[in-house]
Amino acid sequence: MLSGNTLEINLKGISHNVKQIIADYSDYKYYIGVVKANAYGCGYEKVIKTMESSGINFFAVSNIDEALKVRKYTRKGILILTPVFPEDINKCIRNNISITIDDINYLRAIKNTHRLKIHIKLNTGMNRFGSSNFKEINEMINYSKKHGIKIEGIYTHIYYASNKKIVDNQIDAFNYIFDKLNYEFPMVHIMNSESLLYYDKFKYTNGIRIGDLLYGLTLDERFESVISLKSHIIKVRKLKKGDTVGYDGAYTSVKDDELIGIIPIGYANGLLKPNKGRYVYINDKKYKIIGNICMCNTFIKIDENVKLYDTVYVIKDSKDVMRINEYINDTYTESPSEITCLINDNIKKEYI
Repeated sequence: MLSGNTLEINLKGISHNVKQIIADYSDYKYYIGVVKANAYGCGYEKVIKTMESSGINFFAVSNIDEALKVRKYTRKGILILTPVFPEDINKCIRNNISITIDDINYLRAIKNTHRLKIHIKLNTGMNRFGSSNFKEINEMINYSKKHGIKIEGIYTHIYYASNKKIVDNQIDAFNYIFDKLNYEFPMVHIMNSESLLYYDKFKYTNGIRIGDLLYGLTLDERFESVISLKSHIIKVRKLKKGDTVGYDGAYTSVKDDELIGIIPIGYANGLLKPNKGRYVYINDKKYKIIGNICMCNTFIKIDENVKLYDTVYVIKDSKDVMRINEYINDTYTESPSEITCLINDNIKKEYI
């Protein structure tokens, strides 16, 4: 019985997307592949090796645990984008992992600075991490030089790429501080995937951090699909008029002989409840999710063309992720990568 779920990952698509970025944005030195959250849910090993062989020459992650996992599969540079607990600094040094610094007091608290590599984060409006104080940033530089810390880069993060006014303000804030700093940074990176599609190369920058585009999470036709999520019909049920479906009786049949199919995937696997009402694909035809999504099962309104054990594409391809994101945006998510990151490790991965 075909009862499993499979996340299908197209490694050729990832390779194409890396090469496309390098070809179209060739005036950069550093192409930083963002592989946070288990490479956006796609798994580290094969994705990292594919990215590296295709031209990615640096990687970015969110925390020390991710960095140590990524280090198993690459000797390229790795940057942790969020602050690291002081007790983990030695792990970073031993494994040649770069850390983000945005606070002079945090920098001073680090006991072992020998061979430590850092990127200084500027806060230009997002107010998550980073400093916006020139005096403090200059102090970080002077402290680092004095204590043998290698300043590998400086960066900020575009947080609202489609809003040109906000982006212009961010770049002005970055350049205002950068112009006053008497230091030559090996790496300067500001662009992320979304901003890369909107803006020309920013002054001073020689690196870009790419996430969504590598995984095909864009409607831009230059980039290939990477992800599809498959399940199977494990039960076909015929309803009578007035029958209800699932928790809270959230769907009621309006006619006799209405058919529903049940698939073994639910919110425990990342298919959250706001997906109710959107379409999945069976035999290249669209069918609607009905009723409340269960922890491990979902109901599909089907017809007589759908048979037991037929394959169901819960996510047809990477561009379908964009359509799903648009469908559920008002109720839950605002990022297509959130949809893929929610697909957890109890779904097997298949690489093609």
